[in-house]
Amino acid sequence: MRRLTQVVLIGVLVLAVASLATAQQVPEPMVRLGNFIEVGNDVFMHIMASADIRYKTVENYDFSSRVRDRTNSRNPTSSSTQEGDSDMSYAELRLGVEARYQKNLTLYVLFEHQQIFDGNTIDDRSNSTNPGGTDVFGRAATTENPGFHIERYWIDYKFQGTPLRMRVGADLWNVDQAGIVGDDDPRFVLFGEFGDIDVTAAAVYQYESQRLGLENDNDLIYYTFSAGYNLKPHRFQLDVVYMRDRWAGADLAFPRTGLGTDGIGFQGQKTDSVLIMGGWSGRVGPVRALVQGNINVGSARGGRTGLASATAPTSPQGFVPGRHYDIFSGAAIAYAEADLGIVKPWVGFIFGSADGDPTDRKLHGFSPASWQDVTQITGAPWFSHLDTSTNFAGRDFACPARSQGFSTTSGRQAGFVATSPLQIGTAALGGNGGFECSHTVSNPFNQRLGATSHLGLFSPYSNPGTLLIPIGLKAYPLKGHELVGWYVYRGMVKTNLLNIAFAPELRGKDIRKEQIHEVGGYWQWTLNPYFDIRLSGNVAYLGSGYRDLARLSDCDLNAPGVQACSGKTLALKGEARFRARF
Repeated sequence: MRRLTQVVLIGVLVLAVASLATAQQVPEPMVRLGNFIEVGNDVFMHIMASADIRYKTVENYDFSSRVRDRTNSRNPTSSSTQEGDSDMSYAELRLGVEARYQKNLTLYVLFEHQQIFDGNTIDDRSNSTNPGGTDVFGRAATTENPGFHIERYWIDYKFQGTPLRMRVGADLWNVDQAGIVGDDDPRFVLFGEFGDIDVTAAAVYQYESQRLGLENDNDLIYYTFSAGYNLKPHRFQLDVVYMRDRWAGADLAFPRTGLGTDGIGFQGQKTDSVLIMGGWSGRVGPVRALVQGNINVGSARGGRTGLASATAPTSPQGFVPGRHYDIFSGAAIAYAEADLGIVKPWVGFIFGSADGDPTDRKLHGFSPASWQDVTQITGAPWFSHLDTSTNFAGRDFACPARSQGFSTTSGRQAGFVATSPLQIGTAALGGNGGFECSHTVSNPFNQRLGATSHLGLFSPYSNPGTLLIPIGLKAYPLKGHELVGWYVYRGMVKTNLLNIAFAPELRGKDIRKEQIHEVGGYWQWTLNPYFDIRLSGNVAYLGSGYRDLARLSDCDLNAPGVQACSGKTLALKGEARFRARF
């Protein structure tokens, strides 16, 4: 009996140990919240990865077959080349993490590498990001390359028991409903939600003086304020943006070597402008629509020197140091789309007022920012289907005939020498590349044209205005398939500014207003929520105004005299995109 009891006790102990071991091996249940997985007590994490791989070709991006084509940059990491004038394969590769704690704290970090790849650069050869030497046009390769970098980062915190939420860092945002103010610039922002009313206030860092090796008041910081009222399906919104630019006038070593596109203007210049935007969006029956009005007011002060480049020996004739300018301009943006089932016809309208006289003290040309910058207009939902349209807000076409070898000196601009009327205020100032003649990538307004027409002041508020009309059709023939086609007209409102400041050779004949006509579209096949394929392309031809300027260009520098360009060649672009996102 005693032995039997011992056997039973041993058996019970064995079963207990086995039961305990089995219990320890049972995994804890995994808790999911959408794409987030619980990795700790009330801590959820989402690993993000994406690959955007594109194959692209362009032809005669400058509307001339007589000028030898060349890309804007030889750098494989140049986004202007990737999005503009090049034949290449490139990839935008991203890896990041998003983490949440309870319901009030979010952390977001995203890394990115964007580069043109071929059989040499994929092996990371020594010339992967800097090919070295000079090309057939005598251009050296660039030396500053971003490589693998932080693209976005932010912390979002909701204050418990209050309507307030705070976000610090660099997220992808836009202020107004049309998206003409927005980017992933670092900012500090407060949100407030009071029922159907929401408000925001933010301070945004565009340029910091540390980059110049300076301190004190040499920054470009702007401030945004918004209030919205949701009356579904309608929304009314008012936005105010105060832009305080001291960066463009920073006191740098003389002679100044940059102007305009690197954020540098004339020494001592200042800009204080306020952009007021009010809009409505909503749906009426099968039509969804947006209407937004924009007014820009403020003042600018010209620099202490009127030098346009390091090569100009003296200030131009008529230059007045520290000249005061008043800013007053306006713009209108509208969009309408009718949902008819399989098809959705749509139309847009963008108007920006023009600055008509470079000799006065008024700046009437509309620009969303006081510097040449991108917008989020194709990132907002209204015009997102036009992100492959070069004429609307993609990377701009090259100047007609790339403004080859042309120079001008007018009486008003005595001492000011530029390579082309179109290159005034463009990234090509002082060179002969002539890319981005009209607008910055993702910016629909003609804010590059005429930006240095006023002596001693670099300002995108000096431009010939914008008239931009896109019209097209969306179609959904099968599940997962989307077809979009469009025609986009781009024109100027007034050309007096260009006539007076940059084109005396026309001898009183006005430059006409037509710029570029474009027909384009894409087909996108979404195979699942994580993978899609898109084929896109467009064809563009010059309008009468840009042909006037093309005829001022020399199509053959090797021949004596000026061999005028006609600007009649079609500009072509085609692209295949393969995108996976997790």
